[in-house]
Amino acid sequence: MEPVAVWWATLGDVRPAHIELLDPVERERRERYLRDADRNRFTLGVAITRLAVGRARGLAPEHVPVDRACDDCGKPHGRPVIEGGPHVSVSHSGDRVAVAISPYGPLGVDVEETGRATESIAGHLLAPAEKADAETGTGAAGMSPEALVAYWTRKEAALKATGDGLRVALTHLHMSPPADPPRLVAWEGRPDLPGRMAMRTLDPGPGYAACLALIDHPADVPLAERPAGEVLGPLRPPSDWAR
Repeated sequence: MEPVAVWWATLGDVRPAHIELLDPVERERRERYLRDADRNRFTLGVAITRLAVGRARGLAPEHVPVDRACDDCGKPHGRPVIEGGPHVSVSHSGDRVAVAISPYGPLGVDVEETGRATESIAGHLLAPAEKADAETGTGAAGMSPEALVAYWTRKEAALKATGDGLRVALTHLHMSPPADPPRLVAWEGRPDLPGRMAMRTLDPGPGYAACLALIDHPADVPLAERPAGEVLGPLRPPSDWAR
């Protein structure tokens, strides 16, 4: 069975040649970022998507049909959708960029720097049942950054997998306690989702946490976390992609 792939990159992986893979709309969006780090994160997300999907489908990366139309306004700042598949999700935080790709169904990936998870976000993050878990010591023990970021990445990954994004409050999702394997316990108003969603803890390296959410995937689907350098370079000429 083909694995679900999660490609990991760091900001040091970006090269000028990767910018050449962006289409005119993507380049315009890249230039709107004010900081080099933000431009590089976006560039890596686009480049990995185009190169990894192109390799899987035998297409030149510039011919990969990526649609980022927002579901609400139609502008090109939504999640990437590949016509004809596979399913793709992109996340980045600090020095890390993740691109998750699956041929089986919708998925969402989220990575966060542990240091970003401060107690001030708890009110916007935790469902009532999760707060109760924390108070009894079975949930976000002491509201540590590690516990909070575990909840955070699990919920963001789930919201990306459904396509809801931040249109749904994080407090509407109830996740398993951070010390337990990731699992969607309940989603307010969506009783079907816990039985359809599987979650996997990822390994982004020290100082980060990450999670993957999969909807309607085979129960035994394998997962492969790979360095993005395998697809980022050296870049092959377009004539080689169909071989």
